[in-house]
Amino acid sequence: MIMLLRRLPSTAVSLATAALSRRYTSYLFSSQRRLQSFNSISFYPTLSFLSFCSTSEILPEFTDLIADQSSKRGPLKPGLYLVGTPIGNLEDITLRALRVLKSADVILSEDTRHSGKLLHYYNIKTPLLSYHKYNESQREHTVLKRLKQGEIVAMISDAGMPGISDPGTELAKICVDENIPVIPIPGPSAFLTALSASGLSTDEFTFVGFLPKHAGSRKERLIASASEMTTQIFYVPPHKLGQFLEESSLIFGDSRQCVIARELTKIHEEFWRGTLGTAKEAFSTRQPKGEITLLIEGNSNSSVETPSESQLENDLRELISNGHSLSSAVKLVAEGTSMKKKTIYSLALRKFVKKTKADDSD
Repeated sequence: MIMLLRRLPSTAVSLATAALSRRYTSYLFSSQRRLQSFNSISFYPTLSFLSFCSTSEILPEFTDLIADQSSKRGPLKPGLYLVGTPIGNLEDITLRALRVLKSADVILSEDTRHSGKLLHYYNIKTPLLSYHKYNESQREHTVLKRLKQGEIVAMISDAGMPGISDPGTELAKICVDENIPVIPIPGPSAFLTALSASGLSTDEFTFVGFLPKHAGSRKERLIASASEMTTQIFYVPPHKLGQFLEESSLIFGDSRQCVIARELTKIHEEFWRGTLGTAKEAFSTRQPKGEITLLIEGNSNSSVETPSESQLENDLRELISNGHSLSSAVKLVAEGTSMKKKTIYSLALRKFVKKTKADDSD
């Protein structure tokens, strides 16, 4: 434990000492020489020390110490602060995030009841104001007024970074247009957490997020992803996992490797690894709980299997029936195959344009 503490920032060590003094002082700090070695470590704010703090609640004096140390850096400037919050484990938060949440005039929250647990855990009394996709258009005027009056407005989502598959993007855009400072406070991200431990390539990746609800739009997105050579990352609600595996295995192929990460940073964290075909079988009778981050390996084959003419015709027909123009449908189908766009376009003209003219003549 001494070696662990020697790697901690001096400020973090001093905070940990205060919080744990009743139980651990005699063990951790048996000599003045060790204390001096801790004080020589340069400051860098993290919350690493919380990982071995066994208390179920953060002591009030602990947050006071955080405020004490943070106040040395001066007051925060007015603006919109996009604050990253834990994706499961409440200890996964930075000192800077806590400082902002404690100093803000108001905290915009996707779900005030959910966020209230985090604030209570860290003894933060800043008022919450609900801000989500169903009321953001009504809230914008009020929030902008407060920002223009020089207030510090913090924004958090239920988990992770605001604006990443969560509310926050539109408000940030408006603030940028109005020359109001937008300050990101980095924090946890489910897709980066899953990617780092997935075992799939991290050199390049595509974060897709949630797929569209419309079947045709989902297929378009999956076709585009299946042809990419980068790792593809999706967010999948647990009740839609079966549907996702069924649709993706048809387009990516049963043999494509995937990783299903769920309950990240929580007690029941799980990483399932295998092919899409195996996953489809494994989860056909099992619906897991918790939000899912699903990763699929990139297309490693330089040549994609050439589809039959009837398969191409079916894909084109479905896209056209969903409102795509002929050229748009051809482009989408071409992205998912090794065939030249010109070849697919010729097929589309032969199968659909002539048919349309015949129908018109009738």
